[in-house]
Amino acid sequence: MKITDVKCILLSAPYAKAGDDEREGKREEQEEGQIMRTEQEHDTYLRVICSFVAATFFLLMSVAATRAAEVSRTSPRHNILFIAVDDLRTSLGCYGDPLAKTPNIDQLAKASRRFTRAYCQESVCGPSRTSILTGRLPDNTRVWHNRNLFRDTLPTAVTLPEYFKDQGYHTQSLGKVLSGENSMAAQDPQSWSVPPLLKGHGWTNYASKENRGKRGKGPATEQEDLPDEGYPDGKLAALAVQTIEDLSERDQPFFLAVGFFKPHLPFCAPKKYWDLYDPADFEPVGKTRRTKKAPDVAYPDHLELGGYRDIPKDENVTIEQARRLRHGYYACVSYADAQVGKLLDALKRLEQDENTIVVLWGDHGYSLGEADHWCKDTNFEMDTRAPLMFRFPGMPEPGVATEAMIEYVDIYPTVVDLAGLPPAPDLDGASLVPILKDPRREGRSFVLSQFARPFKPSLPKVMGYSIRTKAHRYTRWVQWPTRETLQEELYDYDSSRSAVREGAFLIERENVAADPAYRELRERLHTSLDESLRTRTNLEALKHPVKENSSRKMKGKNRQESSK
Repeated sequence: MKITDVKCILLSAPYAKAGDDEREGKREEQEEGQIMRTEQEHDTYLRVICSFVAATFFLLMSVAATRAAEVSRTSPRHNILFIAVDDLRTSLGCYGDPLAKTPNIDQLAKASRRFTRAYCQESVCGPSRTSILTGRLPDNTRVWHNRNLFRDTLPTAVTLPEYFKDQGYHTQSLGKVLSGENSMAAQDPQSWSVPPLLKGHGWTNYASKENRGKRGKGPATEQEDLPDEGYPDGKLAALAVQTIEDLSERDQPFFLAVGFFKPHLPFCAPKKYWDLYDPADFEPVGKTRRTKKAPDVAYPDHLELGGYRDIPKDENVTIEQARRLRHGYYACVSYADAQVGKLLDALKRLEQDENTIVVLWGDHGYSLGEADHWCKDTNFEMDTRAPLMFRFPGMPEPGVATEAMIEYVDIYPTVVDLAGLPPAPDLDGASLVPILKDPRREGRSFVLSQFARPFKPSLPKVMGYSIRTKAHRYTRWVQWPTRETLQEELYDYDSSRSAVREGAFLIERENVAADPAYRELRERLHTSLDESLRTRTNLEALKHPVKENSSRKMKGKNRQESSK
């Protein structure tokens, strides 16, 4: 019953003794006064209680909001360590190569998701790295050569590190990440929070004074009894470790890209890494037979290895030269592996390993005389397939490899997705996070690679487009830019006639494109390639010439392209 109801009842109640009005009136006045005081006290009490409840509610809401804001500000944003290894093919223990001595990368693989079927977009440094950092195909960056810069054709493109910089990250580049050209324009300074560093003062390929003093290129190999810092990658690793130490003290997440120079030619490494191997372990490939029925255009029109002082210009190396070159490559792989280990050790020592996404990649594959081919610059399996692995906090089933087929343009959206950032627009790749979380998931039905002939910075005359399915590779060489078919290649990796496995590597043995038994398959892959190019590339833009970066113009008509 309400107090007002009580008041009404008391005021209207009948009394038996009507004659005692005065006494009764006084009593009523007292009771009414008591009731009014009770009402006032109760109202005051209610107001106090309500005020207290309201104040408490708003205080709790304010505290909750403050705590939410603090959590938002202090929630750890994952750092990114982005490791590039120049010319690294899958000559790693974790990829099944029994010769390779790579304990650090192998250990990283045990905690990572390793891709066994990762393919670059173009098997040469500049175009491949441009596709990785822009997330776009070479026909869309229009970078088909080391002397093309994507800013000339895509001035508003946002690179992977630039995207992280825009999201509040400190971004920094050490070593060869985008380009091997030691100019600021080639390193794309707008992608980084501080000026990128390709090489420090005195960082030279050769440690020997004799080799450094020669004009032009020196020998293809060198081993000196020096500490790691005697060659550039050792200096780079020391600088990278110091940078990680400095960045770990900041209240800002970082994207640190470190690009090691080896095992790119020349094969120069401290003697202790050469001593890890017995020269007799390297099979004398000599001048092996080319892939049968492969068109001439399938092979490079320039010879990278032949530009070195101690190598014949036609690359017709002797058995002993081939043995030493292979030995040198593996020594450089082990040297690079040791430097990678220093970075990973620094993360662990600084307690940053649990909050850092690590991505390790080789920019393309590499050939060491297989099928009469050295270096890269083809659409063959040895040159297009490369190592790729991701380690990230909270990864399920670490160390389980995936056979999903993926392209290197998928790296950009994957790193963004792993970091929990909004998807970046205008990319040709797709996030691999579903595969990272479940290694049994399927990847692409086929992957796309390409290479231009002649290998010059101007508009190509011929382009070789290649698609790789799980069991086949179809390559079509076309006139530029009409895409009229000139030559075709088809390889069946399940057929011992068409391909052969040597150790951990698949090598094309015979082109079966002209075989009637493969006609239906060839036509089907032809259609798939056409559809992919139609939907993924800008045909109209390809008709316009691309200018050569003036900082990289070469002097002399016969100067060999270095294929950096």
